[in-house]
Amino acid sequence: MTSKQEFIDGVRRATEGTPYAVTEQPYGFDLTVDVASKRWLTLTAAHRLKRVFTHEVHLEDDGRYGITDVDNQVTYGAAAGDGGVRLTARKKFSRGRVMSYSRRIEFGVDADTGKVGKVVDYSFRAGEGRDLVRGVAKELGWKERMNGEQRGALWVAGITVVALIVSFGAVGIAALLR
Repeated sequence: MTSKQEFIDGVRRATEGTPYAVTEQPYGFDLTVDVASKRWLTLTAAHRLKRVFTHEVHLEDDGRYGITDVDNQVTYGAAAGDGGVRLTARKKFSRGRVMSYSRRIEFGVDADTGKVGKVVDYSFRAGEGRDLVRGVAKELGWKERMNGEQRGALWVAGITVVALIVSFGAVGIAALLR
């Protein structure tokens, strides 16, 4: 089995040339879409992409790992009104296993040539980062496990299903007895 550091270094190599950045953490590492990188900053700032997506990767000593998705979205703005300028901000986040796909395509006129064409062609799939981590893990012989948040969500879902079956069953029996 390889070490935690070898896993982290493998993911770092796999992210070269991508918008992902690896940040070491006490539990393992975070794999984040790197919006601060100069290469991607123009895209995010100019086109108001206000989303930061991170995969928290927890590494265990027994060669197992878990991935928690953290999707942060921020909206902000300013509006002039009777009381002067009013600033607003709102933050929304999802944590656990996030299934998300977004694509943005914009057409415009090139300021230099005057030709119409795509000025933005951006897509994001939440599973992209997980796939990257899983590929490195497979090469190194690591095994994925469900983290606590995922196990908790399964328990809640299971209890909900059982409660629905019991309540619908009771309603059905009561209807039959009428």
